[in-house]
Amino acid sequence: MKNSFLSITSTQDLYSKAKSIKHKWENFMSYSSKSENLLTLVRSDILDSWNRCQSVGLNPEQKQAKTAFTSVELANILSESDLYRAAKPVIDHIYDKLIGTGYVLTLNDENGKIIYLKGEPHIIRKTEKMNFSPGMDWSESAAGTNAIGTSIVSRKPIQVFSAEHFCEGFHPMTCSSSPIIHPYSKNVIGAIDFTGFWPSTQPHTLGLAVSLAQMIEQQFLLMLRKKYNQLEEYYGEYTLKWKDHSIFVISDEYVLVNGEQALLTVLNLNKEMTFDNHLKIKKLLQSPKSMNIVEGYSFKEVNPILINKKQIGYIAIFKNKTGASASVRTPNKKNPQLIGQSVEMKTILTKCQRIASVDTPVLVTGETGTGKELIAKYIHEESTRRDKPFIAINCGAIQKELIGSELFGYESGTFTGGKKEGKRGKFEEANGGTIFLDEIGEMPIDLQVHLLRVLQEKEVTRLGSSKITKIDVKVIAATNKNLETLIEEGQFRKDLFFRLNVISLTVPSLRDRKEDILPISDYYLNLFAKKYNKPFRISLSAGTKDFFFTYTWPGNIRELRNTLEHAVIFSNSTEIERDHLPDYLADLQQQHALVEPEQSGFSDMEIAEMEKLRKLLTQTDWNISAVSKALNMARSTLYRKLKKYNLKEK
Repeated sequence: MKNSFLSITSTQDLYSKAKSIKHKWENFMSYSSKSENLLTLVRSDILDSWNRCQSVGLNPEQKQAKTAFTSVELANILSESDLYRAAKPVIDHIYDKLIGTGYVLTLNDENGKIIYLKGEPHIIRKTEKMNFSPGMDWSESAAGTNAIGTSIVSRKPIQVFSAEHFCEGFHPMTCSSSPIIHPYSKNVIGAIDFTGFWPSTQPHTLGLAVSLAQMIEQQFLLMLRKKYNQLEEYYGEYTLKWKDHSIFVISDEYVLVNGEQALLTVLNLNKEMTFDNHLKIKKLLQSPKSMNIVEGYSFKEVNPILINKKQIGYIAIFKNKTGASASVRTPNKKNPQLIGQSVEMKTILTKCQRIASVDTPVLVTGETGTGKELIAKYIHEESTRRDKPFIAINCGAIQKELIGSELFGYESGTFTGGKKEGKRGKFEEANGGTIFLDEIGEMPIDLQVHLLRVLQEKEVTRLGSSKITKIDVKVIAATNKNLETLIEEGQFRKDLFFRLNVISLTVPSLRDRKEDILPISDYYLNLFAKKYNKPFRISLSAGTKDFFFTYTWPGNIRELRNTLEHAVIFSNSTEIERDHLPDYLADLQQQHALVEPEQSGFSDMEIAEMEKLRKLLTQTDWNISAVSKALNMARSTLYRKLKKYNLKEK
């Protein structure tokens, strides 16, 4: 099948091909009113471009491109361009492979203006005669049909050969360009282009341009993730600072990073949508005072967010006219794995609420038994998808041969013994809602490319079918494995990892949130007392509490739950003692009780507190204010505890 993006699929007889397209160009210029006669002779993308060029009155005899930026203006643009920072290392890395090919490589902004160029000096000298150099305007409206400008207008990769260029001055050239797409807004943010003279035409340059564009998009995504994480931190700080206000944060390219949901609803905004065509927001940013009142809110101010003197976004602050706080909602206390007062759990639940309405994939990591699926359900319940399906599938619990049919479904007759009418896959079942892919590291690598396509294109194809089904699904994946190690071992695709790991959450282990052990234990003790018809309230004895604080809980909350259920079943008293625990824990507790209590001078709870302090001090590099804030503890109290436990900065 012919590739409509390519002009040349073979390098044989290029001179005849150049002569043929020149003849068609001359026919168009002479009889443009009858351009439909060329439909079968000229590629539709080229003919459409020629018509656009003619409609704006472009001169087909133009010999040079026009100047867009002075050298000073270009230097200023490069100093502030995230696209340039993402693309330059990629371009510089590939440049050595271009030597001797007769091509120069350019990076172009979203308007088709060249901002960076690499190439051999003798090729550059030749292309400069046509003003093919940094600072020049190669948009379609200024330079006619050309790969840079036309790929941006069409949002598609394209190769333009010889007289396919609208302007006669550029007929000696051949160029292949691919647009670069913003990973969130999906706007074109630039283009990558290979340009030379048509005798050097090679069809593979277009594929190389597409590959480079994708590499740049990945680098750009990593940069954005870092910036958006910084903006998320600002959002968290401002929500604490402005407790009786509602706020939202946007990036400098007008992508909504986070905001108080009620305010966003009033403004008719969705997280991570662009503001380009949203008149209210544009008006707010251009003239904040014109937005003094929004339904239920009064506008206060818009502040730029600066990192190292560079602006990365804005924060807009609104006064809630009802005076109610816009603080973070607490989770459902019927879910014990979301119970707790630890800093770790408060932090992760706050993050869950902030990302709930963002459709970007989420990767949840953590040890077995920490409650990754419950975190995924919590994100779903906090989102606007809460009334739609939540579909969970454990990739490690299904035979590898069946994972594909479970996820993507299959058509009738695809499998012997399969359903006669075929079957919908989990992605189709989850349409409109959320799909949770647990143990994603267990997915066979040959199926990972299909998942990558679902994430990128938002469409699925059932096994045994060629029909494409569009879907709208939020994807949350989870693993207790190190995916980066699996990538090194060739068991997990790197591109899939980057696509899944846009937002990542690590669920803390139980040993890292020991403050939550007692509240969770109380919940389960009450639950199992009712389940097994105990006529009295059950609690942990002092000795069992101390043991629970020192035990490492390798099975996390799942192990704690099973331990407490066993204890309630075998207990006939109001307190859980050592004898009520599973044998392997009872033996450990007995050994624990035989340890000389005077050896440390501290109780088990004090030891747990000391370890907690040591951990926080290490994490904050001994920032006393940060530790005090994290523990909600007065600095004077914190200093007394440091002295008590003889904790000193090394």
